[in-house]
Amino acid sequence: MTNETDASLTVHGVTIVGRLTQPAGRAKAAMLLLPGSLYSDVDGNYPTWNVSPHAYRDLALQLAARGIAVLRQAKIGPGTGSVTLDPEAAKAHRQFETRAEVASVALDHLRRAVPQTKCFVAGHSEGALVASLVGAKRGEALAGIVSLSGPALRLLDLMRGQMAMPGADLSMLDACIAAIRAGAPLPEAAKSHPQTQMLASMPPEAHVYLRSVDAVDPLAAIAAVRAPVLIVQGGRDSSVTPEQADQLAAARKGLATATARFPELQHFYKRAAPGMNPMESFGLSTESDPAVADAIAGWMV
Repeated sequence: MTNETDASLTVHGVTIVGRLTQPAGRAKAAMLLLPGSLYSDVDGNYPTWNVSPHAYRDLALQLAARGIAVLRQAKIGPGTGSVTLDPEAAKAHRQFETRAEVASVALDHLRRAVPQTKCFVAGHSEGALVASLVGAKRGEALAGIVSLSGPALRLLDLMRGQMAMPGADLSMLDACIAAIRAGAPLPEAAKSHPQTQMLASMPPEAHVYLRSVDAVDPLAAIAAVRAPVLIVQGGRDSSVTPEQADQLAAARKGLATATARFPELQHFYKRAAPGMNPMESFGLSTESDPAVADAIAGWMV
């Protein structure tokens, strides 16, 4: 039987919801689980999208059943339970680098909660990039890093790849990407273009955040981690394509690296039917495949 307790933390003026899931007996190891992009709650659901993959809760419970303590966190944003206590201090969260600061505070909380236990940091999707940054800075505190569906491309290149259908004209998207990278306003026509309406509807501070994420090269970030790394990838992931796992592994250049592949699983490790479109795949709410937890637990201990 597992035990869940509150692990909410306040960093730079914002209280961020957290949960610590512990196994019935003494933990064999402990893992900090970092969320990806978009506004996810502590379970890995997306209230603003009305989508509930609950991938982070699934993984935490599955790992706890295998003797691993897991501290998982929500992402800051609407519907996630985060509370802004100091608006001025909270401006720090507009920069991607602050995510690594939040993760470092959470790692210290985990180490105090589960003392004398080897600790790992796992990040899902965008969170995998955060995990790499933490791994490079906090190597002395970590036994390893887990990249869960982590991208090998910079954020805006990743977004472009997701829209690059055969024959598609990406000129407006390319103009928007160039503008965001330069810190310039988006073209006026972007507001009515189907590929760029979402980008154009974002407030300026959102573009600041996107630019700060895009500035970090995932390949350089994972190469800077000296601790062992496990790369986990689903074969039917339409958000982060499977070949990016190969690119991440190659960037390690001989450092201790393992890869766990699951050909039938999508971005949240649900079983996806062949040819399922990205929105249908994103909306799956079945249990995440426990084979992923088996692979992670086996590698950790």
